[in-house]
Order: sequence, then structure tokens, then C-alpha cells
Amino acid sequence: MRNFAVVGPGQATRERLTAALAAAPDLAVYRIGRGADPLPVAATFDPSDQSGCRSLLDWFERGAPSGAVLLVDDWALCAGQDPGLGGTVEWIAAFGPARGVQVVVTARRWADVPDRLRKHLLGEPTDFLALHEIEADLSNMWQRNDFRAAAGVDDRGWPVNAELALGSAVHRGTPDQLLSLLLGFLVTHSADHVQYLLIDGDGSGVFEPLAFMSQVAHTMTPAADDATVVRLLDAFYGEINRRQEIVHTAGKFKSLNDYRKALMNGAPLDPVAELIVCVSGANAFIAREPKFLAALLMGMRAGRVLGVHVMFAGEVPQGLPHELPEWPLATPTYDFAEMLDVLPDVAGGGFAYEIMLPPLGDPLTLDMLPPGAVGLIDKPYEHRIDPFVPDFTPELRHGAIVGAPGTGKSTTLRTLATVLGDLSAYQLLDGPGEPLDPQRHIVVTARTWDQVPPFIRDSLAFGIELRLDDPDTSLINGRSAAHVPNLPGMGLSVHDKAAVQIAVT
Repeated sequence: MRNFAVVGPGQATRERLTAALAAAPDLAVYRIGRGADPLPVAATFDPSDQSGCRSLLDWFERGAPSGAVLLVDDWALCAGQDPGLGGTVEWIAAFGPARGVQVVVTARRWADVPDRLRKHLLGEPTDFLALHEIEADLSNMWQRNDFRAAAGVDDRGWPVNAELALGSAVHRGTPDQLLSLLLGFLVTHSADHVQYLLIDGDGSGVFEPLAFMSQVAHTMTPAADDATVVRLLDAFYGEINRRQEIVHTAGKFKSLNDYRKALMNGAPLDPVAELIVCVSGANAFIAREPKFLAALLMGMRAGRVLGVHVMFAGEVPQGLPHELPEWPLATPTYDFAEMLDVLPDVAGGGFAYEIMLPPLGDPLTLDMLPPGAVGLIDKPYEHRIDPFVPDFTPELRHGAIVGAPGTGKSTTLRTLATVLGDLSAYQLLDGPGEPLDPQRHIVVTARTWDQVPPFIRDSLAFGIELRLDDPDTSLINGRSAAHVPNLPGMGLSVHDKAAVQIAVT
């Protein structure tokens, strides 16, 4: 004999209970509740009949028959009608199995069942949704704002919860245990409350089932090129800075928690979600980009103040200065794999703030840009892509377009000429070897920076570095130059030290 509680939406618990009782027809079921369906029960007590309910203890003490089942059907309803019911049922649950008497409880919410009674019951979530107290019609998904979610169940079947308030954490369990926790947060918290940055450093594919959820800001895999990894690093530092600006500088708050309290009290503020940075294969990713360890450490330090939580799946990065708490280990519910297939297709959880905008590279023409712009400039630190507008001044007078053959130098010069329109004040030269008129703004093309006259290099208003034959000759830095795509019009702005894409006319 064993005591158990079936928890979940009404219809699901009813189906589970009916099946359990039908499988043991010799049991004599004594029910407290108001179930309207024809369950096979020997007697039903209305929970408002307090005298009848109080006779339970007498019934048990004076020899309840072996094989009897005490069914408390809808715990919140029954206990609400008889406040003393909890103590009585707890007593019977504690000593009943030794006498052949079993206690079965149904409940709609896990919190409905008292903690003291839970110790004597095995929990049974009807499904993954029931574990998270979500109705079958999904109408109450994404309603939580307490930053807790169930990771699965313990060895007695009761929920095991994790809290973001604990800050950074390390998880040493299986991929399913990790996904169960993340999916638990995804189905209970909207993008206004929790968002995700998922980094798969070793190609395990652990995050693939969640990558398309709308609350996921970005998913990084080993398939990303080196330039994308560097963009992510810039974008992550930018996100830390953005949160500092919102919380400390603009809002004058001590922490994101104080900011959120002001928002809930009616202050005219925009929601700022908690950010979970979840890393699998951390050492492989850090080996590829060593600077990312410092970025993760900064994120861990920012945790409680700025709402950034760094979680590691499996291995812990080498070089961490302190130990991290472990996530609570839990077993996913039996239908977890099914939920992974179904829930990512359900819309409605809101959309994450775009930490990592798509890179430049799609076809770009001048008619797609505002007047005066020759292209786009990528600003990953600021999470922006802006129009790229040349700005010639008396101090910064000249320009140079430098790149290997076939990188779009002539096209860039034609685009600039089209945007400038009146060229009376400009001298645009396709090559560095022509006569120069220093009274005008001069723009030249060249294969290397050594071919550009020093007086132009020293006064660059418009410096474009396309793909170079030798990245080490870059005027910006060799690493950035090496990441420039080998596509016409793709390059770097010397002044901004950022990626640019020049439009074609």
C-alpha cells in the first residue's frame, strides 16, 4: 500500500484517478469531495458535513477494513470546508499503510497540499504542464513573475524548484535535466520577465529544441564563424553596460530588483527581464575565444544587481575564482520529450530584447537607406545597426578606400559620388597615383594603406578598409581585418572601428 497525490488540471487528475481505481476493483473507496462522475466509491462525504468528516478518525481507529482507500478529492475545496481535515488525514496517512489503509489526494496545485502531509504522500504530476500548474488549454502560460520554476520531480514525485535569486549556478546532470529546467522557465515566464542567451561551445546540440522559442535572445553554436563570436563578446559587454545605464545611471536604483519594484508601483519604466546565460561546453568555447572567460566572470558578478545569471551545463570553466552552487537535480516528467516537440510551436511568450542583431551582408541598395547614407554600420556593443553617413569637415577633410582587388573599391567610390551629388568641392580618384588638389576634399582608392598619401591618412573623414591582402597591415587591427568577409562592399570604418557594408547604386 502507498499513499499518493495526483496533481494537475481537473480533467487530467480525474482520468488518472479513474484508471488507478479501476485497476484495483477490490478496494473500498471512501471519498470526501463533490466529484460528479461515477467513480467506484463505497461512500461519499460532503466536505461541508463536518460531523461526518470528523468521524474519519473514529473510523480509522476502530478498525477501517484492510484495502480501504480514503480519497480526498480536490484538497483545496475539502480543506477549505473543514480546517481540521489536514491533521486527521495526516494521521491516517502516517499510520494507515501499516494497517492496509491508503490515502489518495487530488489537487489542482502543488501548493494546495500541506507540507506536513506531503511527507507521507508520493506526488504524481499528470504531465509536464501539471508540474508547472499550467492548464491544459495553455491559457495561463507565462504568468509567473517569482523567478522560480520546477526542474522536475524528486524521488518521491514532488516538484524540485530552482530560483534565479540564487545567482550563478553549475549543473552536473544530464542534458534532459538541464532542458527540463530551462523549458520550465520558458513555459511559466514571459520575455518581460526572463530571457535567454544560449551558448553551445562543443556542438552537443543540447539547446536545439529551445533555440526558436521567442524568449531566446540568441543561440551560439560552433558553426558560427570567428567574426560572429567576437560580435557576441561585444554584444554581451554592451548588454552589461545597457543594464548599468538603465538601473544605476538613468534610474538611480541600487539594483534591478529595486527598479522592478518601482515599475510595479506605477513608475513610467520599461520592463527589463532577467537574463539567463546558459553555457554548454564552456572550456571549448573559451579555448576558441579566451576573452569570453572574463566576460562570463563579469556577468556572474553582475548577477543579483543587474539580473544576469550565468549557468554552466556539465563542465565548469577552468580558472573560476570561486566555487558555484549546484542546481537541484531532478527527474523530468515522463512526457518531457513530447513537450519539447509541442511547446516551441506555441506563440505568446513575448519576444526577447535583441542582444545580437543579424550580421551585415544581405543585399543593400541606396534606395533602402535614408538620404545621405552610403551604407550601414554595425554596432554590436550598442545592439544597433545604423546608417553610415560620411562626414567631411574642415578638420577631417579627406577619404581613402583600401582593399584587395575585387573587394568593391570602385563600387564604393561610385556610391559615395552618388550620395554627395555636387562634387565641386570633392576630388574622387580611383587610384592613388593621380594629381591631387589639396584645396578640395580628396578621396582615393588603394590596395594598401602605404599607397595612401600621409596627409590623407592623417585627416580621414571617410576611411573604409575592405578585405586586405594582408590583415596585419590594417590601420585598425589585424584581428578585425581578418574577420572581414570576402564580399564586395564589406569592410571596416576606420573612424568607428566597426563593420560596415556599402550599398550599391
